[in-house]
Amino acid sequence: MDIFSGFQKISELGTTVRDKQTLISVSEVWHLWDHLSERYSILNTTIIFRNFARDNDLKMVLDLGGKTLTQQVTELETILGEYGIQLPYRPPVDVVSATQYEAIDDKYIFRRVFRGIQSFVETHAEAFLSSTTPTIRQKFKKFAIEEMDLYDKLFEYGKLKGFTMEPPPYRV
Repeated sequence: MDIFSGFQKISELGTTVRDKQTLISVSEVWHLWDHLSERYSILNTTIIFRNFARDNDLKMVLDLGGKTLTQQVTELETILGEYGIQLPYRPPVDVVSATQYEAIDDKYIFRRVFRGIQSFVETHAEAFLSSTTPTIRQKFKKFAIEEMDLYDKLFEYGKLKGFTMEPPPYRV
């Protein structure tokens, strides 16, 4: 936590939820709510993909992603609760499919997760740039760094498994 976040925490001691609501912007409220809504959806998708994954390494990768998503969900729910922001709809915690679809193979799962991480790095950055409250800004920064770390690991995993889309080499 940086010094400005520390000052903010100290200044918020003893304040009511209603008073705290005046300390954050509408943009921050929207980004927090949207992040949590998206994290719920992505966690749900990760659980579904975990049920379809055949490769044990991919299952471990999805479990790692699910753990990170669950931590972020908990942090976001706490922040929204502190500011009295209504939580979005949360999908079921566990999703079980009785059917295996041949079209949903490990490569498909990898590519969907990989593209999702690529697009969400920008979402974290946008939320970070829109935030005026130090603690919330630092939270979005933390999420962006976590997402980039996951992207880096997933990229290397995908190269090992042959799941990445390799552009043709450029030769002069």
